[in-house]
Parts: sequence; structure tokens; C-alpha cells
Amino acid sequence: MSQARILAVDDQLYFRVFLEDLLKDSGYEVTTAACGPDALDLMVDGVFDVVLTDLVMPEMDGSELVQRIKERWPEQQVVVVTSVGDVKTAVDAMKLGATDYLLKPLDKAALLRSLESILDRVRIQREHQELVAENLEYLSAFTQYERALGLFSTTDLEILADRVVETFCLETNAHGGVTWMVRPGEPGRLRLAGVGGLVRVEDESNEIALDALPDEFAPLTEPHQGAILVESKDGDGPTTLVLPLRVEGPLLGIVRVSDKLDGKPFGEADIELADRLGSYASQALANALAFRSLERRSFRDVTTQAYTRAYFEDVIDNEIQKAQRFGRSFSLVRVALDQPDEVRRQLSHGEWARLLQELSGALSGALRTTDLLAFEGDASFCALLPESETIGAAVAKRRLRASLERCPGLDSLPGADRPTLLAAAASYPAEASDLETLTARLDLGIEADRASLIRALDLESAPFRGVVEALLGDAPDGRPETAEQMTRFVLSEVRRRPADRGLLYISPGASLLGPLRDGLAQLDDDGLNTEIILVADRRADLQPAVPVTWVSPVRAGTDCPFLVYYGEGAPYALIREGGSDKSVALYHTSDANVVEHLAFQLGRDLGIPIGD
Repeated sequence: MSQARILAVDDQLYFRVFLEDLLKDSGYEVTTAACGPDALDLMVDGVFDVVLTDLVMPEMDGSELVQRIKERWPEQQVVVVTSVGDVKTAVDAMKLGATDYLLKPLDKAALLRSLESILDRVRIQREHQELVAENLEYLSAFTQYERALGLFSTTDLEILADRVVETFCLETNAHGGVTWMVRPGEPGRLRLAGVGGLVRVEDESNEIALDALPDEFAPLTEPHQGAILVESKDGDGPTTLVLPLRVEGPLLGIVRVSDKLDGKPFGEADIELADRLGSYASQALANALAFRSLERRSFRDVTTQAYTRAYFEDVIDNEIQKAQRFGRSFSLVRVALDQPDEVRRQLSHGEWARLLQELSGALSGALRTTDLLAFEGDASFCALLPESETIGAAVAKRRLRASLERCPGLDSLPGADRPTLLAAAASYPAEASDLETLTARLDLGIEADRASLIRALDLESAPFRGVVEALLGDAPDGRPETAEQMTRFVLSEVRRRPADRGLLYISPGASLLGPLRDGLAQLDDDGLNTEIILVADRRADLQPAVPVTWVSPVRAGTDCPFLVYYGEGAPYALIREGGSDKSVALYHTSDANVVEHLAFQLGRDLGIPIGD
């Protein structure tokens, strides 16, 4: 094996032959060139350890050759050969970057010493550079390892999601990134869980269905697919780096980082780095999910197998943090037996435990897989409903109470009437923004349900017509203009708060037609989240500017004009006696229980039940 490759440049043939023979005998691999241009051509196609060139040559002298070489290959080692009388030119060549110079006639020992010295110096420099590179690589790997270990220091999914984003942004030098992760009980969906750096959260998808991944993530469905580079949708933006998180089986999460701080695009080195970190992140996520599953089994009430109140409150605190960060909503629903102590006194300890188990089972069966049920004690249960607002909470509350109504254990209680079932709901952020206030709203809701006018008048199973007749029967006389004013006010509130989700039922008759027409004309369809149901025959003089649902008034079973609003805004119901006298029976209320019952009973009678 040759010691090194030497390029010898001289215009004299005999000198080229002399150098070639001398250097080959010393173990070097030698290539010769007769002029500077030929030497440059050879250097384009090959790599030489040392260039040995004469200074005095036609067409391109040695000084120019040194200059040209150093411009293109700054690290190239060059030795110039000159006569005794031309030492100044050799010094000038040294200034241009030549490593050494030799005088003619060449001394074999001096030439070999010069080459050996140069090659030793190059070898030491290379070894130093390799050592520095290895140290830097080691330090980088050690830093990555420390950051990777940091991912295993938490089992909280929300904290882990943020750490994953932070780690990937730091290691890839990215402006920002996001993480979607699977949630316990939702194996088919990934939820936005972590954000870091410069990211517009409102532009990101809150949820990704694994069976309908966006095109940019489609390659990640391959079982062994690692990190990928994704071009921007318009082709003008920066490329993003996307990494799947999985251990074995389906995706557990997706990480996406974008916009490198130095403005450079992501490359193969970033992909390799992401894959390496991704193996740690994937295992950390799998561990956190396993811990969450174990935690859920561990923090359950022994009798009911529902979650304990302490664990439930911790989960709600986390839910509030996520809701605040990502602009989400959630609701709490409480369902309880009224006067549970009286029921308990009739039963043995075993019978009471079995009743609680039956109630817990009935409630669990009526909840979604993503909902959580907790036992609060004294036959009181509370459910957490993620991604649910006021109307959704009301639907769930009625569904949960109905599930308990069907429990045979309540019918078989000895020596007493069937106990009353109470229910209440509270939603974030429409009604409260902290756990203490949410709990207080539930307490007030239970008391309001206990004193409900609907229950007091025994109207729970009555059709809407029967409820209207009962409420108007006890209603005081009022002025017709009051009903008109309240109709205008409710429609103005819908216009003022278009983002609130709500249901508005209006049966105008003749008396409320004017304010209805004026109010609908002022509504804007853009961003309106209130569904409007007109319980009236279509009229040519009433052409709403927003979408409405027309329903025949015959279905309502009453000729009385009415208005019912239920949703995220303040609840309100108005029922007016027919006719146009100066004094008419007028019932109106903002009692949430009454308004909710009117809305649900009306929806059922009209054939458009809420929540179906």
C-alpha cells in the first residue's frame, strides 16, 4: 500500500522522470503533469496528499499554480522547487499558501524529509480533527441521551407531550412544533397534546382520526416508517419534519417540527436524529399510557369501581389546563339519590353495596368511552364529559338519569316509595372556569332540581301542550307588549353572541310576528351557532336572512305563541296566551330546569329531539 499520493509538476520531462523514479522507490504513488493546466485537471478528478511543482514553467508558472490550487482546495499541501537564484519567487509562493520550498539541484534526503514532515503534520491535524469531531459527537449524543432520559421522568401525558416537542425543537434547531397523542380510551384518534415555540394553535387540528390521516401523514401508516420530510401544501413554504411515535402496532402519536432557526431546510441528518430520539419518545409515551391505565385501575372506589373523588379532581384540574390552552370545552354532570340516608337505613350493608354497584354500572353503560365516572359518596356520582358544552351536557344528564330510572334495584326497595333521582350539569367555560366554581354550580343545580317546578307540578312526562297549559294556568296577567319586547331582546342577544351554541324555538302566532321578522332580519349567518326552529307555517312575508327549520305548529299541540331559548347563553322561555287583549296570561322564566325541560319536550313533540 502506498504511503501517499504525490502530484509532480514540471515542464522538463527528465525532471518528471527523475521525481517519479525517486518517489516510487521511496514507496509513494506518483502522478506527473507537464504544466499547470494539466495539473489542475488531474486535481479535479483525483485527490493528492502533496503537490510538488517547479516554479519556472511556461504558460502558467508555479506561483500562479499555487494561487489557483489554494483558491479551489485551501487545505491542499504544496511544495515548490526553485533554483538558488530565484529564492524570492519561492518566498512569494509561500505567501500564496505553499507549504515548503526546495532548491535545485534536488537533494533526495531533503525532499524525503520535507514530504515526511508535511505528511506527519497532515496526519496529526486529521487525527486532531477526527478526535474533536468524535468528542463533539459524543457530547451531542450525551446531551441527546440526557434529554431522552428526561422524557422518562414523567408519566403525565400532557407534560410528556410538551417535553417531546421541546426536545425535538432543540435538537433539530426548529422554530416550533406540535405533538398529537392517543388518549386512553380513544385508540382510533390522536388529540393535539403539546405545542412548543412559534405555533398558531388555532391553525392546528385538534383531532386526527387514524383511519383518515391527512395526506401529509399518510406514509406514517407503514409499520416501520420513520421520520419523513413533508413539503408545504403550496410548495412555497418550508419543509416540515414529521415523526411517527410507535413501539409496536398502531400509531401512538405524531410529532411535527418546522422552520429551522438558521433558515436551512431539514435534511438526512435531521431525519436520522429524529428517528434516534423518536425511539426514546415512543417508549416514554407507551410507558405513560401504561401507567395511566394502571392508575385508572388503582384509583377506583372499592364498592362501585368508579373513580375516587381525589383522583377525579386531579383529572379535572388537568382538563381545565388543557381546555385553557387549546380553547376546548368540557362538562360535569352529577346524578344522585335524594335523601340517601333514608334509603340506606332500609338496607343491610351488603344490599346497599349492591345497589351502589348497580347504579354505577348503569351510569357507566350510558357514558362514552372517553368520559370518566367518579363516586362522590352518599349515592352521588359525577361524570366528566370531555369536549362537551351546555347542550351536550344536558343531553348526557337526561340520559344518565334515564339509565338510573331503569335500575330494578330502586323498584325493589322495601317499605318506601321509589327515591327521587336528582341531576345537575355545569360546563366549562360557559358557566365556570375553575373546579371550585364548577362544583358550586353542581351543588346549586342539585338544589334547583330538588325544588323543580316541573316536578312540583308533576309535568315530567306531560307533552309540551300539557306543560304550556299548566304554566299558563298559574301565570299572572301581563301586557302584550312585554312579550314583544322580550322577543326582540332574546333575538338581539343571539345577534350579540353569535358564537354561543344554542337552540331557539319560536311560535310567533300573529302577536309576535313583527318582532320576530325584525329580529331575524338583523341576524348574520356568519359564525351563528344558534339553531333556529320556527314553529309556524311558511309565510311569504317572512324570509329570514339566516337558515331556519320550519315545523308545522300542529305538532306543538298549542295555539299559544311561545319562545324558548336554551344553550350557552342565559336560558329563557316565554309563553303568551293567544289573542290581542290589553291583558293576557303571560308566563316567562329564566329557570334553567324549566327552560331545559320545555326545550327537550318541545323537540321531542316536534319530531326533532335534541341530541339525536
